[in-house]
This record gives sequence, structure tokens and C-alpha cells, in this order.
Amino acid sequence: MASLVLGTAGHIDHGKSSLIKALTGTDPDRLAEEKERGITIELGFARLDLPSGRSMGVVDVPGHERFVRQMVAGATGIDVVLLVIAADDGIMPQTREHLAIIDLLGVRRGVVAITKADLVDEDWLALVAEDVAALLEGTSIEGAPIIPVSAKTGAGLDELRAALDELAEHAPSRVANLPYRLPVDRVFTIAGAGTVVTGTLWSGTLRRDDPVELYPSGRTGRVRGVQVHGESVDKVQAGQRTAINIAGLDKDEISRGDIVAQPGTLQVTDRFDARFTYLGSPGSDKRLESGTRVHVHHGTRQVLGRVLLADAESLAPGESSLAQVRLEEPLAPRFDDRFIVRSYSPVYTIGGGVVLDAYPPRRTRLKTHERELLDALLAHDLSSAATGLLAGRAIPMTSAEVAAALGVPRPQVADELNKARLDRLKVGPETYFVTSDALEALVRSVETELLAFHDENPEATGISVPELRDRVERRIQPKVFDAVLDEAARRGVAVVDKGRARHPEAAVTALAAESDAREAILPLLQAEGLAPSTVAELAKQAGIEPGLARKVLGKLAAEGEVVRLSSELHFSAAAIETARERLVSALARSPGGLTAAELRDALGVSRKYAIPLLEYFDSQGITKREGDLRVLRER
Repeated sequence: MASLVLGTAGHIDHGKSSLIKALTGTDPDRLAEEKERGITIELGFARLDLPSGRSMGVVDVPGHERFVRQMVAGATGIDVVLLVIAADDGIMPQTREHLAIIDLLGVRRGVVAITKADLVDEDWLALVAEDVAALLEGTSIEGAPIIPVSAKTGAGLDELRAALDELAEHAPSRVANLPYRLPVDRVFTIAGAGTVVTGTLWSGTLRRDDPVELYPSGRTGRVRGVQVHGESVDKVQAGQRTAINIAGLDKDEISRGDIVAQPGTLQVTDRFDARFTYLGSPGSDKRLESGTRVHVHHGTRQVLGRVLLADAESLAPGESSLAQVRLEEPLAPRFDDRFIVRSYSPVYTIGGGVVLDAYPPRRTRLKTHERELLDALLAHDLSSAATGLLAGRAIPMTSAEVAAALGVPRPQVADELNKARLDRLKVGPETYFVTSDALEALVRSVETELLAFHDENPEATGISVPELRDRVERRIQPKVFDAVLDEAARRGVAVVDKGRARHPEAAVTALAAESDAREAILPLLQAEGLAPSTVAELAKQAGIEPGLARKVLGKLAAEGEVVRLSSELHFSAAAIETARERLVSALARSPGGLTAAELRDALGVSRKYAIPLLEYFDSQGITKREGDLRVLRER
């Protein structure tokens, strides 16, 4: 049986909580203030047992306009909606707003309960039912069963249970083969257990002892225990409401709106591309201007942001457009997630839509390939979307990275990428896919940046590879950039040597000068033995600039030809080996140790060189200092 969550919706004081109590035996209003004021303020939870033997988790939401934020948080995880409309009031403002939210969230299964049916006559009930049927037309739950009920007398409750059971019978399961993901709608502590979060598992399977990552903060923890409907279980599956005891995270490190997910499976972003539908404001035909500041609801989180329209400068009520939603605080959405948009002030639900590209480039106008990608995502054409994503990102990606960006299992895109006409870069055991145009653009950028670097630094012989990556495209992982550089070298526009890159047609003069300096400095150091000159003195003897001398000495040290003891003190490798032999020989003859002065004499150098040499051999683990003496370190 599919695991399902039932959520209520409807205007304040239309009897949602009373109906849930009558159906389940549980009062979802748990706060003292709720019981005192007679209204729902926070999300309430219960378990509904149905005639077939299946059970559903129940989320009861507030109906007051001031608590629509809480309503959206509760509605995001539901599979079936129970729209509650009081017979004596009929359709009210929050009825319409809640229905709009349900429609925007894509909830396609629902039942309408006309409550307080005992307060009106049959003719009035029939009129209310007609109004409700008309209200549902064109929404995601058009044609839903409409059942008069009374929580007070029990009339209609059996029919309502049967209707819910029928919906549950044909409900599809949530995505189980994606990594687990749970938006948090409540967090609290239990004495002796620690931090507990509740929510509806949107995808995957979560087990006891699984590692978890909290998004967007990136904090990590471990699942200590799992409960479903108050009973401890070993695992929880997509579609189930659950309480998770998390070890390693304190209550004040988690809040409603965070997402508990498999580590490394979500990307935090400050923008996403979407298909956005504008509903308009109550009683107004005002257009929505591109860039309007709004409240954005995703999962159980709400942040401020702006909607930048891609197809128009503004939208009239009822119109839709591709758009980029820019966020003032980060979110971690996936492809095909639903979101709600509410006006900045006064606050009212004005639209929403579906997330398409969860990590797009920052731009205001769509290029052709970007539009094609969004159209493919909207049509759920994963073959075109997979290659379109690569074209849009314009960087090498593995099939796993493409699948994660699209929010689908890897096998669904791996075959498509392997069949597509794409270039491939082998990085260790992984294959990275990239479009020919994107790879060509990266290679051109490598050449352009190398030439620019040489123009800016005519005396330099090359740029470090990490610095070049930052100039070309910092989104590319270092190991993948190495593969791009190899391709650039194969095409004859780059030379890579010992962690530095240069253009083959540039730096000729600098390379020649460096080569000449190397040929002059190394023999000088070798000839000076254990009494080398300073860098300035070496430069003067070699007839070169001190800056070039330092650069050459640095490269010689990296190659092992020279040992650098300080910024001014460099020894040839042969001189260091001579010093080591003299030191070991002297200490072997005096196992009790020798003073610095005695070792200075053994080395045959002045104190200026003796102390740096002794400290160097200490650091190399050859000698160790014991008080005023040095002895050989035991091996």
C-alpha cells in the first residue's frame, strides 16, 4: 500500500480540527492557546485508519489568514486534500486562497467535506454543493467528491472515510529511488533522546543510523531513531509522516524550513528557473511587474525574493511565464518541486509554479539553448533535458551530477548521455560529459587567459594551474580542469609543466632568461658548498635581477636541486648531503651528544650557517635536541 498524507484546507472556523478529531479520535490542536481561543495556530497531526486497513498521516492546517504561512508549510507534503467548507458559511476568502495553494502545489486527489451539515436544511446543502462544484472547475481537484458531514452527530463520516479510502487505493507511490529528503515542519527535544524533527518524507528511504545533512546550513548528524504514527520502526519510506531523532544536532541548530537529506545530494542556491503562474490579487486586475519583491514558499521554508520574468515585462492575472526566481536567503530545491509566491505587502497568495533548473546561471534573458532546456524540463523530456543541461552549464559533468541537477535517478540519464553526441573527459574512474561547443569554449578561454597573463606579466614563464582555473572557470573541479588543460595542450594552445601553464608562443624571452639564470646560479651554489651567498649576492655574481634569482631558486628547490633553509639561505643538495654525513659521523662517535659549538666545528662552518643547518636536520628527524646537546634520533 502507498504511504499517503492527508492535509486539511479551508477557512477559519469551518470545523477542520473538529472533523479530524471525529475521524481519528485525536485532537490536532495541541497548544493551550489553540484550545483557549478555539482556533488552529500551528500544524496539528493525527493518524487516520481507513476501512481497507490502510492508514494515512493527517496534517491539520490553520485557516486564519494570518497563518497561511503555516498552512503552506503543512500543505507541501500532502498527497490528498480534505477541503473543508462550512454549510452555514459557504465559500469564504481562505477557502479560495487555500484551494489556489493546493492547485499550485499540484495536489490532484481531494475530497470536499461540507461540515456543520446539521445546521442547515437539504435545499441549502444542495446550493452549497453546487457552488463548491463550480469553484473546483479548472483546479487540480476538479470533480472531487463533495460529502456533507457533521462532526457533532457523526452523519456522513463513514461516507467520507470510504471516499478517502477509494482515493488512497489508486494513489501512486512517491519517488522511492531518489535520495531521501524531508522538509522539517516541527522541531523539539525529548528528555533522554535529544533533538527530534517531524515532517513528510518526500523521497527515498530513511533508516536508523543513516547519516544526514541539514540544508541549507550544511550541518551533519545521524539518525538515532525513527517513528511513524508514534511507533518505532527501522525505516521510513517516501510518503510517510515521521518523527526522526537526530544525534549530533541541537534543537537550536534546526528550524522549520530546513531539509533533512542524504549528505551531498542537494545544492544550495540563491536562484532557480521555473514556470510561474500569476493568479492576481483578490478584487484586482493589477499586473505583476518583472522583478517584483515577493514571499517565496518552498517545502516548509519561506524566504523573500523577486520574480524576474523571461517572456514578458509583466503578467496579467491567469498568465504564465518562464521566470528566474532570485532569493534573498538560500534554498535547496530540486527539479519538479512546487513553490508558492505571496505578495510582499499586503500578504496574499498571488501565484506559484514548478522548479525547472534548480541551479541556473544568473541572467535576465534566455539564450536559445537555455530556453530549450527549460522547455524540455517542463515536458519531462529527460533525454533532451540531460544534454540541454550540459549545454546550459557549459562545463564537464558526470551522469550522476546531471541526474542530481535534474532530481532524477542516475539510470534515467546515463543511457541518454552515452548515446548522445558529446565529448568525454576521463578523470580517474569517472567519465565527464561535455558538449563540443562547451569544450571548444573552455579551450579558447584557456588560450585567451594564458595570452592575457603573459601580456600582463612579460617576465613570467607561466601561471599556476589553480590561478588559471580561477580565471577560466572556477565552477570546474581542479581534477576536471586538469583534463581540460590536457585537451588544450593536445590542441597546441597550452604547455603544462610542474603545476604551471604557459602559452607555447609566449614567454620565450622569459624562459630563455630563466634558463640562463639557472645555468649561472646552480654552479655558484655548488661551488660555495656549506658557505653559500645570500640571494642578493648570488644575483649580483650571476648578473641577474634579485627577483629572477629568487624565482629560479624556488624552482630549483621544487626540483630537489637546492634546499631552502630561509628566504636568504639556500644550499645545493650536494652540500646538504655533505653536512649530513659530517653530522652523523661526529654524533656516532659521541653517543652522549655534542653541543652546537662542537657540531659547528664538525661541520666546518661558521655559526651563521651552523644553527640553520642544525635546525634543518632536527626538522628532518636526523637529530634531536636534548637540553644544550644534540644526539642522533633513533630510527
